[in-house]
Amino acid sequence: MRAGTSSWALALIIAVTLPIPSAYQPNVDSHEPLSVTRHDKKNAADAGHMAAMAIDSDGRVTETSLPRQIRRQEASDTVSLADTVTNDRKIANGDNFSIDTLSLDHLAEDLMGKQGKQEAEHLRQGLEDVQQKVKADIEMKLKFESDGPVSQSAQIAGGLICLVVSICVIAAGVYNWLEQRKAERSKKPVPTEAEMAEAAAAPGAKARKLAHVMSSTELEKEFNTRLQNLAISTLPGNVGLNEADAAYNLNIFGKNVMTPPVKTSKWLLLFVQVFGGVFNTLLWFCVVVEVGLASFMGSDESDTVTPAILAGVIITSGILQWWTEQQAESMMNSLQQMQGAESVTVFRAGKETILEPEDLVPGDVLILEAGMRVPADIRILDCTDGALVDNSALTGESIAEPRSKKTVIVKDGDQAPLIIESVNVLFAGTSVVQGRIVGVLFGTGDQTLLGMIAKGVQHARPRSSLEVQIEHFVHLIAITASCTGLLSFFANLLSPQKLSMEKVLLNSSTAFFTFVPEGLMPTVTFSLMISSRQMAKRQVLVRRIDAIETLGCVSVLCSDKTGTLTSGKMTVTDLAIWEPDGQLQTTSLKKAKEGAKHSEGLERLIRGGLLNSSAKETAAGDLTGSPTEVAMVVASQEVAGEKRREATIREPQIFEIPFNSASKWMLTAHTMKDNTVRLLIKGAPERIVDKCKLSQEQKDSVTACYEEFMAGGKRVICVAEHKFSAPKDLEFKGTGPEDANFPMTDYDLCGIFAIEDPPKDGVPESIKKMRSAGCVTVMVTGDHPNTAKAIAQRIGIITAAEVEEREGPEQSEDSKYRVVTGAMIEANGCPPEGLKIEDLAKKPELSPQCAEFWAGCTKQARVFARVSPLNKQAIVQAYQAFAGQIVAMTGDGVNDAPALKQAEVGIAMGIRGTEVAKEAADIVLLDDDLQRVASGMEQGRLCADNLRKSVLYTMCSKIPQALPTFTQLLGTPLAMTTVQTILIDIGTDIWTAIAYAGQPAESSLMEREPRHPRKDRIVKQSMLFYSFCYIGVIQSVFCWSSFFQMPGMTDIVRDPRPTPVVYNEMEKQQIEAATTMYYWALVMGQVGVSFATTTTHQSLMQYGVPNMWLNGFIVGEIVLSMMMIYMAFFQHLFLMRPLTSTQLLIGSQVTIFILVIEECRKCLVRNKACPEMTKKPASRLAA
Repeated sequence: MRAGTSSWALALIIAVTLPIPSAYQPNVDSHEPLSVTRHDKKNAADAGHMAAMAIDSDGRVTETSLPRQIRRQEASDTVSLADTVTNDRKIANGDNFSIDTLSLDHLAEDLMGKQGKQEAEHLRQGLEDVQQKVKADIEMKLKFESDGPVSQSAQIAGGLICLVVSICVIAAGVYNWLEQRKAERSKKPVPTEAEMAEAAAAPGAKARKLAHVMSSTELEKEFNTRLQNLAISTLPGNVGLNEADAAYNLNIFGKNVMTPPVKTSKWLLLFVQVFGGVFNTLLWFCVVVEVGLASFMGSDESDTVTPAILAGVIITSGILQWWTEQQAESMMNSLQQMQGAESVTVFRAGKETILEPEDLVPGDVLILEAGMRVPADIRILDCTDGALVDNSALTGESIAEPRSKKTVIVKDGDQAPLIIESVNVLFAGTSVVQGRIVGVLFGTGDQTLLGMIAKGVQHARPRSSLEVQIEHFVHLIAITASCTGLLSFFANLLSPQKLSMEKVLLNSSTAFFTFVPEGLMPTVTFSLMISSRQMAKRQVLVRRIDAIETLGCVSVLCSDKTGTLTSGKMTVTDLAIWEPDGQLQTTSLKKAKEGAKHSEGLERLIRGGLLNSSAKETAAGDLTGSPTEVAMVVASQEVAGEKRREATIREPQIFEIPFNSASKWMLTAHTMKDNTVRLLIKGAPERIVDKCKLSQEQKDSVTACYEEFMAGGKRVICVAEHKFSAPKDLEFKGTGPEDANFPMTDYDLCGIFAIEDPPKDGVPESIKKMRSAGCVTVMVTGDHPNTAKAIAQRIGIITAAEVEEREGPEQSEDSKYRVVTGAMIEANGCPPEGLKIEDLAKKPELSPQCAEFWAGCTKQARVFARVSPLNKQAIVQAYQAFAGQIVAMTGDGVNDAPALKQAEVGIAMGIRGTEVAKEAADIVLLDDDLQRVASGMEQGRLCADNLRKSVLYTMCSKIPQALPTFTQLLGTPLAMTTVQTILIDIGTDIWTAIAYAGQPAESSLMEREPRHPRKDRIVKQSMLFYSFCYIGVIQSVFCWSSFFQMPGMTDIVRDPRPTPVVYNEMEKQQIEAATTMYYWALVMGQVGVSFATTTTHQSLMQYGVPNMWLNGFIVGEIVLSMMMIYMAFFQHLFLMRPLTSTQLLIGSQVTIFILVIEECRKCLVRNKACPEMTKKPASRLAA
């Protein structure tokens, strides 16, 4: 008998005669056939495959592969077998078979009888050793019925899953591509001169820009209406449109409604959120590969848990982000509601009629009264004296503004003032506070100022810095993972172990999967959610969670003044008291209230503030009316210690001349106990001083006093009184000095009230804190330039050094842009028709003057005053395009919505903010406190730091995970199996990476320059060097050292072996123990990395371990690893072997080494950075 044939025959008989546990144990002495039922055929087949052995020339038992069919012709006289033993696939498919069995003793003697009893005994002992080692594996195999080839139905299901996922990913990619193409096609090209001329000549185009300077005759021609002799007293008259002209204008201009944007189905958005994007595409590719391998290779060679977990991670992250973005309703809904739903009185062809707002057309004449909302843009043609309009919803300014019918006169050659600053125009969305107003419509629907704002908020929001970071990281990882997967594929093909193609594909896909940070999206999501919750505790509502990280990158904060930097409530801050001795004493309101005894001059001033007022008191005791009037009454009540109604009871009012914009004063008459009449007059100081009996020196003193107040940005109101004895039958008449029948001169000066909208508490400190963090605050307001500048200086937006630079004898060229007005923007900052500011930044030669203006503004401007809504949006665009800044914009009015949407981070006020502003914003300050913005910046920087640390931790394990697949080229056994690699990623790294979201700051985050997302990325080359070439190498060295320290591993690697390389069962167990050691060393290495990466330069001895989430996950990580190593179920599932306590300690050495070497590195970093850390960061804006 030939030796080779005898070896194969012996191997087959060992396979079928080994003791099989429980019901599967045959009677080896009875020669009865062994029957295997269908339920257990696949397990028995696997056991036979595992036990197939051959005896080499040295007498050692070595595992080899069974041929698919074996015929025992040579041993037919000794052993009776079936003619053919079918292969595993046939057994798994259920073919019946039976084998006659013999005792081990008889088998050994029969085969080796001619070589002597001693060699037979030696052979018997070797077979018994193999028998016992294989028995345990057979028992384990029989316990797990899921092992073996996959059923046909499972293959079909897996194929369908791969097909459906692939179709969904392709569909989402096509949708995103089509949307990008659509956006590109929607970009309007630069219009030609003919197109610009045609647009300028369109109906109503002139009126929309110049209605405030057009006469009634010009407006008549523009809209084919009749406006001659129009006045409130002559209505209805023969004014307005006739029915034919109204129908014509309706056809030309359309209904008075704003065009809503095209809405995308929320379910389509969810679909794209889950299956679209570069990173999700990469993750779904991993899912498809894993499912495909699991479906067509069997669970012995693949894994089904990983794709299920990964798919769950992708879907959950997508749903969370989609749900967050679906919380707000469309901004257009709120904008349309502002147009007004109440019917209005319209005059057409001399007839009064009631129309719904949507039926109004340009040229209609209508009348509005106090409390009514303005339904469209209206040019005022007549109004009562003292008419006031509340523009706060549009402009954000809290003070009601007066309105007049006077046409704005523009001299030849001069530029017309901005229409938004005109007092003879009403805008849609505002409301009438006081008086009656009649006017003509010149703008409806999309052509109103409100409609143009609506168009401004419909553009796409700029990408957040986090989106930019993730895209860059994904591209980097995709390249790395693809290269690693391809290299692994060729390495496995060239491996001396001659792996099957299925195994090659599995190993290469695992290598690819190793470099994909599957925990990135849940880490980002949970990190942002934790930051969002922390900010909610600070009264900050986050509407778009990725805005948190972007807020940490902000380098320019464009802040509205009223309600954000200031309280939004007019308040008396100072008093100038005229004493009877002719001296003017100034004091703060606080000191006046604290005084135990009031001087005579103070009592007179306070009495004037209480009695001479148009403020009304409600039943609840609240004051209503002009904010200035309310502020004076409140201050007077606080100083006097009595309510206004008590003073009016003591001295009742018998006459009043209301305030008007022409005279700029208000007069009231009051009776006293002795029938003396007290006349009180208040108003603009220059008008009141002229009515007082003062010497020139005294007038100069008073003038210097109120000019000083005004230079500080305060509004000043002067009060004077005059007492005279009036006849009992005197009837007060007159409206001014010309026709009054009572004294209008020789008044006694009482004093001056200095009123302002004061800065909020903590605002100067917040601005200083943001400046130290490298973020410049810029005021953007509709207020007067002098007032805005004064407030900016007080709160630190304009520093003392910048004031000296501006006012010094050698004023720099750029300092002229320190305070920029809306008029300057209109004159110099408007790019040519059809060009955008970002286009101009790329090609300044298209408009050199405009480009130079914005370059100077973005470098030096600290205050933008008297700006329009579209000016605000242009300011944000200029900072983004010309200076490359990351911009945050605060606002509360509808006028702020375009700028809020344009900025990388839009911040709305929760109390004062309109619904439109809140919906356009990413963040809402629930208490309108700017200090929350500084806190948010700090939280955003912490979020970015934690994301960086999380990615750093995750990437540190990639090199030791990927190396084993390449070392097979050298004939080294696979040091980490596929399932162990996946166990590291899913069972260990992902949860620890998520725990970094709760990591506290290691140092002051607000003492360094903000990170620019396009220049200083979250994942940069230094991090890859740290992860791959530093920590990754250290972990690899310890993992391989631990691997080769296991018993027998050096012999296995050193001994030359023919190809294909095969291992006996003893060596197989040794290899599994070594891979377990490799796995354990990598786990403990990651434990060391998890602590080491919690700080970048601060020592752990000082920082400690404050993150309880991280500590808990590390403990769980170690416990999970112990379960994998010592529990039988997991040992079989993940191909593990138990380790001794000594081996556990050897594998744990890497933890201590990493912690020690990292402490040394951080010490060197601190010593090197010590001189630099004492320097304050300089803003990129000022650089």
